[in-house]
Amino acid sequence: MAQFWRPATPAEWLDILIAVLIWPFGVLLSALWFTQKNGGIVAKRFGRSKLAQFGDQLRLAVTSGLLPPWYYIFELFRLDARKGAYCYLTRGQTKRGIYPILAKARGSVSPLGDKEAFARFCADHQVSALPVLLSVHDGEVRGRLPADLPETDLFVKPVCGRGGKGAERWDFIRRGVYRRDTGQHLSAAQFMTRLGALSRWQPVLVQERAQNHPALRDLSNGALNTLRIISCLDEDDQPEIIAAVLRMAVGKNVTVDNVHAGGLGAAVDLDRGRLMRATDIGTDVRLGWIDRHPDTGAQITGRTLPMWDEVCDLVRQAHRAFHDRVVVGWDVAIMSDWPRLVEGNSGPDIDLVQRPLRTPFGDARLGELLAHHLKRINSFSTP
Repeated sequence: MAQFWRPATPAEWLDILIAVLIWPFGVLLSALWFTQKNGGIVAKRFGRSKLAQFGDQLRLAVTSGLLPPWYYIFELFRLDARKGAYCYLTRGQTKRGIYPILAKARGSVSPLGDKEAFARFCADHQVSALPVLLSVHDGEVRGRLPADLPETDLFVKPVCGRGGKGAERWDFIRRGVYRRDTGQHLSAAQFMTRLGALSRWQPVLVQERAQNHPALRDLSNGALNTLRIISCLDEDDQPEIIAAVLRMAVGKNVTVDNVHAGGLGAAVDLDRGRLMRATDIGTDVRLGWIDRHPDTGAQITGRTLPMWDEVCDLVRQAHRAFHDRVVVGWDVAIMSDWPRLVEGNSGPDIDLVQRPLRTPFGDARLGELLAHHLKRINSFSTP
């Protein structure tokens, strides 16, 4: 690891010292909290006592760096899962480690963090993506004039937001009137005034609200279902699709389908485009695994996604356009006429993929490719 990073300033050494001092207490309190929250249900369903679960969490934190939440996310209370515990990749290893190392070494500059620039980049490279109607930066409107707001549902989100935070859905009611998912009604002029106020904190953009393909509408509570697809450059620098998960919103959240926002994820069989059982993020074990959408009752398990080959072709085309990125997490919407990119993520969270697949990626294809690219960096930097 010292070949890629080492403490360079007193502040960095101080951060490490503080982390070392508080880490034991943080792990202990976290293990107590999650055992209290989930221990009884797990003991009843799987026969693993609360005390054994607590001990497992402490042991895994020390030996593998897996903190208590991931004990339940990856269901490491199951004996077969614990055997592969050391092969799970974590956020600390990927989002805070490998991803930025690879991006820096490759000089990655293509616009994934900026949703407005992302849409423009895709249009320039003829990659199918949701277009931006307008954006507002510090009160200044860019793109269409306010009078040109279309008579259709709209979707608002921060230009550089993450995880669906700050997203708003506005449904078209009648000419010049829009209703937010919270029930708030605004005229077109009031809507633009609101955008100006929001943009004082951070730039925002407006898109037409994408609609699910008819074959997927019964897997939604009204929000757009998106696929999170991980692709990685292979040994020949060609895009390879690693894994895919269909995300579905449930309950009262009709704005976004993010699993961290309470949504569900169902892994996709890459060869056939067929859905597996669905689950949530797993820090609360009550839901577990389900075959049907809890709101609509529609069958999830075994369903084949429409236009799956076209989805895969789109992801490969997109990664060739963003070729300066080694790993990308694509959000894809399957619409009635064609799949389209919603956005791309330079630091995709693979918890949301490893859990639905019940597969650790450290000793799977992604781990193999990440190791390949790290070794290549090392070989270039070695005299």
